[in-house]
Amino acid sequence: MVSKIKNEQGFSLLEVMIAITLFAFFVTAYLTSQGYNVEDSRLSEEQLILQQLAERKVNELVLDPPKFTNVTATLKETKTFEEADFKNYEYTLEIKKLTIPDFAQLFSQKDATTDEAKDSYEGDYYSEGSKNKRNDALEKMIFEELKKNIEKVIWQARVTVTNKETKYNFTLSTFITNYNEKIQLNVGF
Repeated sequence: MVSKIKNEQGFSLLEVMIAITLFAFFVTAYLTSQGYNVEDSRLSEEQLILQQLAERKVNELVLDPPKFTNVTATLKETKTFEEADFKNYEYTLEIKKLTIPDFAQLFSQKDATTDEAKDSYEGDYYSEGSKNKRNDALEKMIFEELKKNIEKVIWQARVTVTNKETKYNFTLSTFITNYNEKIQLNVGF
């Protein structure tokens, strides 16, 4: 009788090598993506901490504003947080007076006004009648008083929180009201 050779099925060396290579490729891709996820999570946490510290300083500034003087008008100071958890963080506080452009120039000069602004205003700034000259002078006085009052009462503040190790930072700006300043309401006619 003729003996049959049994064909035992199994993986050849080439098939095993291909399987190991594919497995190594997918494991490497998975671990790399996990590494990026961990780094992104760390950066997100860092940004969140910076944002919360900046918001806290702005809130402190709004609740307890500094004395507004000429020295405060150009204040820029850098300090470190006192809490042990935030020793690696510092903040820079900048306070300055609000600067408003000259409204009279914005509305009175033909060359400084765009066509859209001219069309949106229902009056006629450019007429030569005596009534409009009087209105222009009155508007200029009112705008000047408004500008002076706003610049006395409203100040700009910016807080920048920086991690001293990583140099990442977050900046938050706000307006602060000077409640101690008296507003001039009378306009001389």
